[in-house]
Parts: sequence; C-alpha cells; structure tokens
Amino acid sequence: MKFQIISIGNELLSGRTLNTNLQTICNNLADIGCTVSRSYVIRDNCDEISWALNQAISSDSDWIILSGGLGPTYDDMTLSCTASTLNLPLELNEIALEMIIQRYKDLVDQNIIDSFSITDSRKKMALLPQNSIPLKNNVGTAPGVLIKYENKNIVCLPGVPTEMKNILIHEVFPLVDYDKTDKVTSKVLYIDGITESELAPIIYEFVSTNDLYIKSHPQGITDGIYHIELVVSYHSKKLSESIINSIIEKLISSIKIRDNIRVKY
Repeated sequence: MKFQIISIGNELLSGRTLNTNLQTICNNLADIGCTVSRSYVIRDNCDEISWALNQAISSDSDWIILSGGLGPTYDDMTLSCTASTLNLPLELNEIALEMIIQRYKDLVDQNIIDSFSITDSRKKMALLPQNSIPLKNNVGTAPGVLIKYENKNIVCLPGVPTEMKNILIHEVFPLVDYDKTDKVTSKVLYIDGITESELAPIIYEFVSTNDLYIKSHPQGITDGIYHIELVVSYHSKKLSESIINSIIEKLISSIKIRDNIRVKY
C-alpha cells in the first residue's frame, strides 16, 4: 500500500513554518504498515499543484494525500486546482456545507463567536470536485475531501496540523484496506564507542543476508565517544518476533568488536 504526499503552502518554502504535517503523516502511515514512496513540497500556485498531482497520479501509488489550502481565503486553492487538474467541475456539496454550518453553530454554542452567516468565503470551503466525499473535521471548519479517481484515492486535508491529524486518523485510516498492508516494525539499538564507517560493513553483511533494512543515525560525539542510533526495520509478516530477536542478538555480538563498545537495546 503506497502513498505519496503533497504539502502545499508558501510558508513551508519560505521557512516560516516547519512542515510537521509531513512528519505526522509519515509516522502514522508507518504505524499501520503503509509506505510513503515520495513527497512534494510546493507553493500555493495552481500550476505547481497540478504538476505535483499529475506526477503522483502517473506513479504506482494507491493513495495521494494533499495537505494545505482548503480554507476560505483567496490563496486556498487546492480544491479548485485539483478539480481543474482532474477535469472535474466544482460543485456545492450539501453534506460539506452542512458540516460547515454545524461547526459554526457549535462555535456559537461555545460562546466563541456571537453569530454567523454563510458568506461566500465560508461557502467556498464546501465547493468540492464533482462526486467528492467530504470528510468530517472535528477540530476545525474546512472538511477534508476524498476523490476516487481511476484507481487512485486522492485525499485533500487542511494544513492546520491538529485538523489534518484528526481527519487522517478518524476519517482516512478507516478507509484503508489493511489486507493490502504489510506492517513494517522497527527496533532501535543505541550504540556508543564505534564510528559509522566501522559499522557500515557489519550492517551490509546483515542486510545482504536477511530480509530487513538497517539505518544508522549518528548522534554526535561526547567526550571523544561516538553515539549512533541504529534502526532495524522488517516486515512482521515475513519475520517472526523470535527470528528477529535472534538476528538482533547476532548483530549486537558483531558490533561489539572492542570491549569499550556499548550497545543498549
């Protein structure tokens, strides 16, 4: 089950805003056994959105997630650009509109706002590509959107991190076919006293003889001692817990080539 991510927003490329949404999406997808094959970060520009979306559609990904640009302002253009890219008309979605109305009613009930009316700016958030499925936003106002296009699932999510995560977990994940996922599990080793270049041939030996992936992450040097985080990732359907534990024990023994090397697991 492969995913591609398209992060949209001028603020992401100006350095004003850290793209935490990408990290959140990737972390949560990894937890359910899905693979992110590619990510794009683009500006609030229709040509850029169309280019990235076409690139993702032409790939073998099953799901394409866009985050950002669903709000009421003029530069929130993700839905209109997605519609034009897919040659779908924009339509007022009554279900999405009702979600927005209910959200503003809740804000009135909570005394956050005094009253509301459905202005053109608010109605804009309910203009969805034809045959889209609105996804409930329990945190904010703009609904998420699911578009079934050819054999792809295209999801548009708000850029506000709390809103994006809420819709991703509560609306998108229940739609994922978990029978097609192959959960990737990771175990982490913390190693002191060996350099990454010394580790390299040891890692290569284990990945070339076992169906797993090992990634070393140097953590710096303290008092002349190297610190490395070693992440061992494997498909839980292919390697049982007992087998992976046996492999890791052998890996630890191979790493301890000197008495001063310490490994925490």
